[in-house]
Order: sequence, then C-alpha cells, then structure tokens
Amino acid sequence: MPDLLLEKGYVTTHMMLPARTRAGILATVKQLNDYFVRLPTEFELGYLGRGSSRDRVAMLESLESAAASSLLAQEQSVAEHLRLTRLGLLETFGFRLSSRTTLLLRLSGGAASEEPEPAEPPSAAEAEAFLALMGRKRLCLLRFLGPGGGTLRLIPRKDEAEVTMDVCINMQVVFLTQQYDYQFDSEGECLVLQSFFLEEPLQLVFQKAEGRFSSALTTPVTKTPKGQQVLVKGMASRDPCEADLHEKLWAAVRHGGCDGFLEIPKTRFDIDQYVDYEDQQRAMSSFKSYCRHQGHIEGIEIFDASFFNIMEQEVRGMDPEQRIFMETGWMALADAGYKREQVRIDSAHLGVFVGISGSDWRDVCRAPSANGVPETFIANRFSYVINLKGPSFIVNTACSASLVALHNAKTHLLMPQDPLDGCLVAGISLNVSPGTWIGNCAGAMLSFRGRCFSFNATADGYGRGEGCAAAVIERGKYNRDDDTTCGSLAASHTNSDGRSASLTAPNGPAQQRLLRAVLGEARLQSTQLDIYEAHGTGTSLGDPIEISAVRKVLTQREHPVMVSCSKPNLGHLEGGAGMSAFCKCVLACMHAEAAGNQHLRVQNPNMDIEGWPAFLLQEAAPLKSDGSYVGVSGFGYGGTNSHALAFGHNVVTSRGDNKKRSEQAMLQQVRLATPEINMVGENYEDWQTSGLPHLSMKPGASFEVTRTPEDPDSFKLG
Repeated sequence: MPDLLLEKGYVTTHMMLPARTRAGILATVKQLNDYFVRLPTEFELGYLGRGSSRDRVAMLESLESAAASSLLAQEQSVAEHLRLTRLGLLETFGFRLSSRTTLLLRLSGGAASEEPEPAEPPSAAEAEAFLALMGRKRLCLLRFLGPGGGTLRLIPRKDEAEVTMDVCINMQVVFLTQQYDYQFDSEGECLVLQSFFLEEPLQLVFQKAEGRFSSALTTPVTKTPKGQQVLVKGMASRDPCEADLHEKLWAAVRHGGCDGFLEIPKTRFDIDQYVDYEDQQRAMSSFKSYCRHQGHIEGIEIFDASFFNIMEQEVRGMDPEQRIFMETGWMALADAGYKREQVRIDSAHLGVFVGISGSDWRDVCRAPSANGVPETFIANRFSYVINLKGPSFIVNTACSASLVALHNAKTHLLMPQDPLDGCLVAGISLNVSPGTWIGNCAGAMLSFRGRCFSFNATADGYGRGEGCAAAVIERGKYNRDDDTTCGSLAASHTNSDGRSASLTAPNGPAQQRLLRAVLGEARLQSTQLDIYEAHGTGTSLGDPIEISAVRKVLTQREHPVMVSCSKPNLGHLEGGAGMSAFCKCVLACMHAEAAGNQHLRVQNPNMDIEGWPAFLLQEAAPLKSDGSYVGVSGFGYGGTNSHALAFGHNVVTSRGDNKKRSEQAMLQQVRLATPEINMVGENYEDWQTSGLPHLSMKPGASFEVTRTPEDPDSFKLG
C-alpha cells in the first residue's frame, strides 16, 4: 500500500464482507435514523469533501451499544489497516501515524424529506479543535457499503490529473489528503464508513527570548528521583466517607475530618441476631460479634452490567468484590487516559494485580456462579472483559495484600522481557457475612468501641472497613510538568517477620529492615522522608511496635517527620488497606500537605516518642518543600510486611513553585487559550486565526507570542 500511495496517491481495494453481514449493518443503521445529524456547515468540506451539503453523519461511539456491536468488526478492520501501514508510511513518506478518528457513518443521497437542519455554528474552541484535526490528517479511508453506488472524484491539490472512479458495494479507497481533495456523488442512498489516519501532534516548546522574561524565585525542593521511574498515571477510589473519587478521598481525610463508620445495615445481615453490643465477654462466649460498626460504602448491590457486557443472570452470582473492583479499576484506567472501545479493539499489554484478604460472598450467595464466587476471578474477569493481555492474578497476604500486589506489579513492569505497557493495581475488601465478624471478635482483634483509635490511649483493637482503591502505573521519567502524571512509585519492598512472639505478632526488627531497604532503593537518607503513613490499626500491641521501629530508622532529623494514618477515617480495609493509603500518599505529594489523625486526643502511653522529632498530627499541616516523599506500610497478620514510597510535587495548591515559573505558566496559558477564528468562506484553509496555524505548522517553525494588554489571558501568535 505505501508503494501504491507513493506512485498514484491512492489505493482501491474490495473488502470480503458477506452480503448477510452487510445487510445486517444497513438494517441496523436504518433503525438508528434519529442518530444521524448534519455537521456544522463550516466543517462539512473538511470532513465530507465537496458537494456534501445534504449528507447526514453519526459517530460510531455515539450509537447505542447494541447497535454499535454490529459495526465493531468494521472498526477493528480499520484499526488493523492503521497498524499494518504505520511502519511502511514512515519509511516511505517520513510521517509517523499515531492514531485515527473513530468511524464516521455517512449517509449520502437520502430523500429530501429526511434532510435535517444544519447544526449550529461552531464555537471558537470547536473550530480550533477542528483545525488541529485537519492539520494532522494524512490519509482518508472510505468504505462503501451501499445499497446504492455512485461516482468518486479525487481532485488534485496541485497540477495533476483528476481521478474519477465508479463506486461499487464493498469497495474501499484510501488516499493521501495532502495530495487530493474529493467529492462523492451517490446514486441512491449509500452508507459510507470514513476514518482519518492522523500524524503525531507537533509539540509546542517554549523558548524565552533574550531579555523578555525574568526567572521567578523558587522554593527548595526535595531530591527528585533519577533515571527511569514507575509513574502513577491514574487513580480511583471507592472508600468510606462517600469517597467515590480519589479527589473526594483527599477532601475527606484532609479537609473534612470525616469518620466513615456507620452501623452495619440490615441489608448486609441482621445485627440483632449476630451482634451482642452490650457485653464483650458475653458476645465472645456465645459466638457473636461485639462490634456493630464498620467503615461503610453504599450501593454494593448496584452494578452497571451493560457497560461491561455481562449478562444479568451471571451478575446475580458475581461476588460484589468483583463488581466494585471492575468499576473502580475502569475509573483508574479512564483517569490514566484509556478509552474503552479502543482498548477492547486493539487490546493493551497491561497487567492486573489485585490485593485481597479473602471473600465471604460464598457464605451468603443465593445464586452461586462458577465464575462469580472464587476470588481468583476478580483479576481474571477484568482482564477478560477489558481485553488486557498482561499478567493477571490476586495477592492474598491479609492486611498487606494490596501493597504486595503493588510491589509485584512494579517488578513485572520493570522486567525487560515482553515489556508491559503498564499495570493496574488495586485493593478490595467488602464485608457481607457475619462469619468473619464473629471470628475476629472471638480472637478479641476488633475494637469494642467500633473504631480504629490509632495512636490514641483508647486503642483497643481495630475497626473493620470496606472499600476499593486502584492505580495505573507505567514506566517513564518523572517530569513535574507532565499533567498526565499524578506522581511516582519511588521504591517498594516486602519481607516477612519470620519467628516472632506468635504467628500473628508483629516484629520490630523486620519492620526496620523493610523501611531501610525502601530508602536504600530510592537512594534516600532517612531525613528525606516527609510523611510516614502508618499501618496503625489501633491495637495496643501493634501501634507501639510500629512506632518504635520507625523511630529507630528515621533518626537525627532536621525537620520532624509527619506521622499519619487513614484507618481512623476509613476503618481497616484489610486486603484493600494498602492501596487506599497509597492513593492518599500520592495525593499528599500532589498537595504537599499531611492530613491529620482522626480521634487522636490522648497519646497511647505505650508509645515512646520522647526526644524523637516527629509529629503525630491532630490536624493537617503543610510540608517544608515543594517535592516530597511519603511512605506507607502494610503488615499482614500472618507476617508478610510491605512498604511503598510515593514521590511527587505540589501541583495543586498555590504554594507550589510551579505556579511561580513564568515560562511554564505562559506556555500552559498559550496551550489552553481559545483563539479568535474568523471563518472566512466555506474553505477552512482560508480561515484566519490568532492561535496556532495548524494547517501550515512544520517541525522547527518559530512563532512570537504576544499577550493582549487589555486581556492578560488572551494571546496572539505571529
């Protein structure tokens, strides 16, 4: 195909599409007549060529899922064309195709009575996006599905001969848009599938003219990690305190001082039958729970099955942990920039790693499903539904599970063999059966008061919580100006307690060794850790041992280390606790702030912090520098320990020095400013714009930016 394009500027092929399939597509399109509209008159020439004033269009992504499924094979076929031609076009023409437009469905030659009114004139922002697309298109693909035919004219942009061809059913034409414009005259109604193949967008680089800018003063920053990093590209949360987004998680623990504990609703189980809240000893001897509160999330029975194309009868037997993880995991992928249909068609080499401490769904499920009950399918189902081809498995090390999953994901991501595009890491825990409550109370592990009183004198056990948090990590070099990156995973490690006082007793020396290993991997001194996010379950034994271990590592500090914990807000999410806390760590880096500890009034007398420069925070506090390291620990009650270290810059609050750097601020404003566009005539190539000249930009071209005096937020390029 590249050789033919070089010789003639166009290629014609015939698609092997069965008549029954084509008839089904046409019948589906007929039923969706209301979805077809007119483009704005100003856009018709660019999208549809000449003589297209009566054509109606619809984007494949805007159709109902049932209708779009019949066209999915066509979308996949076009994607395969792009994949096969990308390398050859780079070698032949020198341009690198990076993406394509979603299929545009075009109905030509309809009856006059069906002709809709033209769309409203486009806004300046829409016109700017249109010009950017027109500047990047290099190939146009047209696929004719009938039932009518017509004549296609390829009109040269230079002094060359015009090409005219008769269009027949299942014919496909691909041509160079820089060499030809086109016009399609249909005979009868004809459905045309169209897609543009796009070159990589040019990057706008700001260079300061001599004497035009003065450098702004910046605050000192913590040492930035060097070399290749593991970047956090997207996050999502479904935690107590109504934290159904990771931004809401930060608002809850930092600003709201929220307590997400509620009395267990009877929609889970009958607490009057299984809970004796009046007497702890009586409850334990009668095999009941003495705890009736949990860090609670609402709506675990609600699931958008159609979004994931899962049949309703299968959903009834699915573990709610599968459902919650699928929704939260997809929100993390979407936050990282992944598109659902694109991933389903083209797949992605992404790993899925899920930390879980078990599931009690099998105890209450009334419609068991072979694929819905076992915990193994939590990761596998997501990979199957979203079409991800990387490693996919769960990790169960109890309370440290999701941090161990994060460490496993990092290890796989950095392997040179069959390199991954990225990893989705999550932690999940739900409480749907009274059995686990009764078992934990029999071991006197839970708080009789129903809360995690971390570091407080009233600590008497932990309060259970539920929730899910997920993050997408990728390889790359950390750049604080990259607005698609939340932060980075600077280091992680895992080890075991070995022989301790008992199987479930924590081991201080093992925790010290773990923290030193993480600092060593990140090449940090102990003085450079800004916040320690504690495991802090609120037990009389565990909290003092953890604080003692941390103190022995983080010594001789110039600035106090901030010690915080999210369990008083959310509860102990067990297998999901680590990822919720890690997301909080990344958010703390993005804000350069430490959140306070809820319910901390009187310090636990068993904790010795006398003379140690550390703050057990009762309220939020800003950090000393613009870039910060925040570490989080997770300790499994079976002895598996894990720690993860997040790094990032303040990119949110006004204290960040990135807001004071005039060059970067100017560049960002130029990128975001909406230009004035004078849409002169029907030909978009004649439009006048005060913004980027997308249609004539070449690599290496230079422009001068002029700020309008009367409007500081507007710019002109010359």
